Amino acid sequence: MSLMGIVTLVLVALIILSLLFVLFKAFILLLPVAVIAILIIWLIYWFTGRKNQDNMPSSGSYREWFKATSTSGPRPRKKARNVTTKDIDK
Repeated sequence: MSLMGIVTLVLVALIILSLLFVLFKAFILLLPVAVIAILIIWLIYWFTGRKNQDNMPSSGSYREWFKATSTSGPRPRKKARNVTTKDIDK
């Protein structure tokens, strides 16, 4: 590899690393904003979530709504229509 190839490779790596540093620095600077947004949403839930217990299931948890319940059991299979079968010769 020639000197110009090495210089080009190092410059490309430097540009990529500097862009990554800028992006991650922006994310790090936005962390306090995210924490404040989380606290505000949690406070809104804390003050309004206690009043609306009408839609809450009897167990006091929303997990009950997502349980797989089958009251009728497995459904029977339908008969196949317009099907032909062939014997397998061994």
